[in-house]
Amino acid sequence: MSRRASSANAAMRSHLLERVAIYVVLTLVGLVIALPFYYMAVTSVKPPQEITDPNISLIVHHPTLEPYTGLFDAGLVLQACWNSLFVAVCLTAGTLLLCPLAGYAFAKHRFPGKDALFLGLMATMMIPGTVLLVPGFLLFRDFGWLDTWLPLIVPGLAGAFGVFLARQFIERIPDSLVDSGKVDGFSELRIFFSIIMPLSKPLLATLGILTFLGSWNSFLGPLIILLDEKKFTLPLVVAMLQGRFPGKENWQMAGAMISILPVLILFFIFQRQLVQSLAATGLKE
Repeated sequence: MSRRASSANAAMRSHLLERVAIYVVLTLVGLVIALPFYYMAVTSVKPPQEITDPNISLIVHHPTLEPYTGLFDAGLVLQACWNSLFVAVCLTAGTLLLCPLAGYAFAKHRFPGKDALFLGLMATMMIPGTVLLVPGFLLFRDFGWLDTWLPLIVPGLAGAFGVFLARQFIERIPDSLVDSGKVDGFSELRIFFSIIMPLSKPLLATLGILTFLGSWNSFLGPLIILLDEKKFTLPLVVAMLQGRFPGKENWQMAGAMISILPVLILFFIFQRQLVQSLAATGLKE
């Protein structure tokens, strides 16, 4: 009995040490990842006299909100926040409607050429986005869409990744639920909105976060399309701060903080749904 007890205690100690080692490593990795964000937040509230100090400091002795108030008083950052929010919300709303619709068609319906069409759609994911910059610019120019937000919204309403993610998730929903809706006389749209969409909340949360994040942080597309500063999105304005306010690193860091805060808030609100959608294997009969 003593040998069994000692072996059990040794196994428990080994398991405990293993867990402690994992937590220590994860904590260190988390601190390394969080350090640039902490430095950005600290620098954004430093007064000018601490910014000019040649010694790097991770502590603020006299914090101030002057960089934030100065950016908002200038007016350009506030306008850029509204522009980015409008573009991101429009794109996200359209994606949350069209991508699940396409995914539902690919997952639960049969029609000629379905597999070939889906394979062609997936093949577009292999094309680097930079290859399409010049053709896209010429196409938008011919449409008369330059210096508008349409090129930032319309092409991404039914992206290949969103359709793929929706199809993979909806395919796991039992066919019996769809069949029961048909037996009850539901139309296809009613089946979609009454059965598919309520069961796809993790999918919608994930797709919404990824779409909003991609639109909010988009830099290259707005840089090529937009010409009027009043229509600039937030990443463009943040990139302009270095030229507009040279030597004011606190203003530049404040602009960066303003750009990442909405995304962080959105992630922390929907993180559970995001993890569920990416990790779940789906529903079973």
